[in-house]
Amino acid sequence: MTSAPRVTVTTSWDDGHVLDPRLADLLDRYRLPGTFYIAPRNLEFAPAERLSAAGIRELAERFEIGGHTLTHQRLPQLSDAAAAEEIRSGRAELEDITGSPVTSFCYPRGEYTPGQVTLVEQAGFTLARTVRRGSLRPGHALELATTVNAYTHRVDGPLALRLAGGRPWTAARLYLAWDELAVHFFDRCLREGGVFHLWGHSWEVDARGEWARLERVLAHIAGRPGVAYRTNRELLALAA
Repeated sequence: MTSAPRVTVTTSWDDGHVLDPRLADLLDRYRLPGTFYIAPRNLEFAPAERLSAAGIRELAERFEIGGHTLTHQRLPQLSDAAAAEEIRSGRAELEDITGSPVTSFCYPRGEYTPGQVTLVEQAGFTLARTVRRGSLRPGHALELATTVNAYTHRVDGPLALRLAGGRPWTAARLYLAWDELAVHFFDRCLREGGVFHLWGHSWEVDARGEWARLERVLAHIAGRPGVAYRTNRELLALAA
């Protein structure tokens, strides 16, 4: 039996925005895999902001496409029947568009109930990603944890302090800039092993003017000898 790689890198990108192809081109530049979680009728976007069916098909030729419900509603606010339909119909529409199976899922906003984990599995998904950050271990396949979000979270002070080993200036640097946090986490993953999982939203990167930060991180994590680069679906073998 082949042993699992000591270090794995994966990336994932949510929502299905018209800027996703720009992000995909960056991933291509650095030969990095990506999983794009798409809600094809996302109610949070104007129709012109949603990635078109043709755009989804083009992405699917190069990257994994994952389910993200049909309209990106908050699952805990829905009845079980409505949540199940959102999960199922989002998958069905993506499969109709791409002509390929869709087996990975991401909970919109990372919000879900224990019962909805079962609904995701019943809909035919074998892996589901959350928005929990700060981990180098993927965890349960239907509640997959992540490492870093391409966004600076002001609630990450305790995490930054812990990673900095109590050094206040280092902690401040990690706390104030997500790209610093990502580089630090990746270097730690190289030393200790694990799964480095970067995720985000193309529209959010654009709104905050952080394409250069993103490219810095992608350049830092790409092309490392001995590192396995995988889609989210390919993490299934590593999930606990």
